[in-house]
Amino acid sequence: MWWYKAGCGCLAGGLAGKGKAWVRLAQRTTKASVAFALLATLSLPAGCGWQPLYGRTSASADGNAAPVLAEVHIQPIADRVGQDLYNMLRDRMNPGGAPSDPRYDLAVDVRQSAIQELIEPNQTASRIALTLFANFKLYERGKNTSIFKGQARSTTTYDVLTDPYASVASASDARRRGAQSLADEISNRLAIFLSSADGGG
Repeated sequence: MWWYKAGCGCLAGGLAGKGKAWVRLAQRTTKASVAFALLATLSLPAGCGWQPLYGRTSASADGNAAPVLAEVHIQPIADRVGQDLYNMLRDRMNPGGAPSDPRYDLAVDVRQSAIQELIEPNQTASRIALTLFANFKLYERGKNTSIFKGQARSTTTYDVLTDPYASVASASDARRRGAQSLADEISNRLAIFLSSADGGG
């Protein structure tokens, strides 16, 4: 569960807690006590200013980020990996379908770099590190100046196999996993920005 602290632009997973005091508590307690502390912490966020980033709270039946993310129109992204990233962003931001009257436009461009990691005695690579880079910009609908922009990067690896078909499938899976990581990072960063007091309210 991702938690967002309203008004401060902070993101935390699981523990939305009390800083060093919680660390000292976890170090001194047994596993069972730590589990209890985690459960207790999860019951605190709404009263401490922490709110679920996508979930429901007593203050807002629809949660913080989901409604405003649903107002973002995601522009098509070039290339095969771009299509995968586009679909994954749609799943996270527009699960109910493309917005009919969007307030924002999201432009993303993605590129990839492959580095040979393991070299066999015959000088052929047996493992590839695939890095995906994404630049993204958020615009208010009808405006030419971005209101939020950033970069995201994800690295995955895959094995080069003797079977050509298996190697193609392995590379495709690595690109899919990389696109998933990019989609998570981009959608979470947009959610924080749009949920903040300064971000699109």
